[in-house]
Amino acid sequence: MTRRFFALILLVFLSTCDDGDIINVQLEFDEELDRCDNFENFYLLFDTRNDPNEALILSLPKPTYDYLFTDETAENEPHMVQIGSGTGIRFNYRTYSNVIGNNVLCDELSDASLVVIDDYETDGGNVNVTVTIVDDDNDGIPTEDEDLDGDGDPNNDDFDGDGIPNYLDEDDDNDNVKTINEDDNDDGDNNPFTNPRNTDGEDEPDYLDNDDDNDGVLTRLEDPTEDKNPLNDFVPNEEGINVVRFLYNHPTAMEAFPESGFINNTYTRTTTSFFILEDIGLDIINATIINLGSFVSPIENVTTEND
Repeated sequence: MTRRFFALILLVFLSTCDDGDIINVQLEFDEELDRCDNFENFYLLFDTRNDPNEALILSLPKPTYDYLFTDETAENEPHMVQIGSGTGIRFNYRTYSNVIGNNVLCDELSDASLVVIDDYETDGGNVNVTVTIVDDDNDGIPTEDEDLDGDGDPNNDDFDGDGIPNYLDEDDDNDNVKTINEDDNDDGDNNPFTNPRNTDGEDEPDYLDNDDDNDGVLTRLEDPTEDKNPLNDFVPNEEGINVVRFLYNHPTAMEAFPESGFINNTYTRTTTSFFILEDIGLDIINATIINLGSFVSPIENVTTEND
């Protein structure tokens, strides 16, 4: 009789634990974050998933925490900020009535069809953020590969001597053809450093060669239109097919045209910020450390005059 009574009590306990009052969330998000920039006083950084319909939401006050997306001065050094009323940073785990549409969380007026079922917010914990810049000048070559002398400092590598280090120079050889455009990309990685094109077969690949076809005329002077863009100047080859002039070593394509100057060094730098949450104190989430994910953030165009 005692054993039967104990079994009955255990069954009631298990049923109570399964009625929705006690839940334990297993996080299975893609860790690729989106961001709402349209709210006046804060950024909304979030990750969503369907089946179940849920979201992880981090709110960061503007402009206090701008540096968490753009801080170049402490690249790769983690920043730690606290969640709570004193900082204005909030973290919520929410479940919804139906599928969360693209960027619907950024709408100023909430979608009436999207109802929040559960909303759990932590009143403490930390956010650790690491900002990385893989390719400072977005020329396709990672910054570490633009350290030509291998001394660990890319600031003293300036192949063309124009005063702009290679890792900040979108035209590393000053031939008015951007580095990113001096690669046939046969390997599909959009990186001129790997499997580089070397038209003339000489020592340097095209992106570090100011006379790509070795015809004795600088690439930037093979520009009959004088628009600082040798890429749009063609000449017929022996088969009558138009080819880019500066890559064609032939007597019909050896004229040097008047000096037209250099292109400006303009690019958009992209940073990636990695967010990790610690000690958030939400018992429903089965984790003490949450890899919230990463957000890729383009910074405004950077321009350096090249005279």
